Amino acid sequence: LIDPLHTTISTLLPKVRLGLMDKSYITDNVLNNDVVKTNPEAHLFVSKTLKVMSNPSLLCSESGINNTLFCRRLPKAVLLMVGLYSKTIKAFDYSTNSWITVHTRHSLEDHMTRLGFYRTVFLDRYLYILGDSLRLLGPSNRMWRFNLVTHTWQEMSPMHKSQTNMSVTVLKGRIYAMGGLRNHTSLRTAERYQPNKWTFIASMNEERSNASCTTLDNKIYICGGQSNRVLNTAEYYNPDTNQWTLITPMGTHRCGLGVVAYMGHIFAVGGSDGSRDLRSAEAYDPETNTWYDVPEMVHTHWDFGIAVMDKRIFVVSCWEKKIVECYDYTTNTWSVNEKFGLNRSCEAQYCKGQEVVMSHDTHQMSNESTMTNV
Repeated sequence: LIDPLHTTISTLLPKVRLGLMDKSYITDNVLNNDVVKTNPEAHLFVSKTLKVMSNPSLLCSESGINNTLFCRRLPKAVLLMVGLYSKTIKAFDYSTNSWITVHTRHSLEDHMTRLGFYRTVFLDRYLYILGDSLRLLGPSNRMWRFNLVTHTWQEMSPMHKSQTNMSVTVLKGRIYAMGGLRNHTSLRTAERYQPNKWTFIASMNEERSNASCTTLDNKIYICGGQSNRVLNTAEYYNPDTNQWTLITPMGTHRCGLGVVAYMGHIFAVGGSDGSRDLRSAEAYDPETNTWYDVPEMVHTHWDFGIAVMDKRIFVVSCWEKKIVECYDYTTNTWSVNEKFGLNRSCEAQYCKGQEVVMSHDTHQMSNESTMTNV
């Protein structure tokens, strides 16, 4: 009888991170294994791997290489971060507390160095960038998406309005863009994207720019921001009725804040009250329509990235502090998680492993589709 391993070894070996193993172990044990030696395809694969390992220029560097054999596996969820006026995209691996640079090809890299104050959302396997402000040219209505499988950029249908500092989120597979700033005036208009087409939805009750939003129980919640003043108001949108409804105002006026849904509540974190940056945080209980205080962060944060991952809230601040903090409900405390170097401000997006191909072992994509340097 033929050992099934003889016929499957050439398929199984590419799943092993051979590049992370000791070269002598591969030579003495893998290459000389009876099954590998009798399978020409497997033997050739191991030989090529050893050849690559002998060339230092092809090994993993700080920014990684385009070969998953030499790169550690990522967990099933990562944070993606995009720097403003920068061509950098980074992925945060919370399991190792480290950042990895994501390289792009045929991309907007040169153009991205002129983009600022845009917003990002993650949908399916794409990272969308929209509502940017081109240096010296002002607001734009253009939108691009970055394919996390092919590592390429594609320009999509533009929004109806050119704006910056709007709030964006995804609900039921559709992208929503709300409020924003145009000609120094805050907006209350809102648009919805599906697929490759923008349509207006009901306008908000308040004009808002530099607000923040999230989704919970099939509703969009948007909080704070500014118009002719810093706001403490909040409201939610019901897509079934195409209607916005005001809720109890926050206890603190906030713009440049971060808002996320966490443990069934809406958390509003940091920002500025118009005179100072804030460390404070509060949470909204939809069942009681009330806000309650949450422990303060370690540092003040304004205009930052925020996401929920691994049952924690991550705050990514990039202007000056270059700090990541995280909140854990089990301890009801904030802690500084990581310091790193990234220019200017940033946008952070959460990517689930069941939605994004991060490496050969994650997802519902072909094994040939991988994220560069992951």
